[in-house]
Amino acid sequence: MSTAILALSENGDLQRIYDKWLTRSACSSDSAEIGSDRLHLKSFWGLFLICGLVCFVALIIYFIQIMRKFYGTANSKSISIGEGNSRSRHLQRLLSLMDEKKDPSKREQKRRKVDRILSENDKENDLELERSLKRRQTQLPIEGND
Repeated sequence: MSTAILALSENGDLQRIYDKWLTRSACSSDSAEIGSDRLHLKSFWGLFLICGLVCFVALIIYFIQIMRKFYGTANSKSISIGEGNSRSRHLQRLLSLMDEKKDPSKREQKRRKVDRILSENDKENDLELERSLKRRQTQLPIEGND
């Protein structure tokens, strides 16, 4: 690497790079061009538009899912309770559906099952270790009766 720097300094390329990028006069003379290269809020309008649209679509999908769930439970409960439900009951049911937590996924259930099996195996290993220690203690002759 030092030989490459030495070759650049011998050719005069190193001084030219220094003058171009590190001197103050080069930076101050190009101030008009730098202003046009700066990023402003207007530069990101497309990114903001895409993010806003994606969030809006996700929100619509969420509300469609909630409404499908609401009408599914409303139909089943209206048969059992009767047709005379008030608006407050509907609103309360809708809010409870929005606040409802999801059941654990199958992946979490599998993980819990594997953890349970591993803990049972650990218990079995601990019991086996205790049994082997007790066998060794009973097999050892009592020293001191000589």
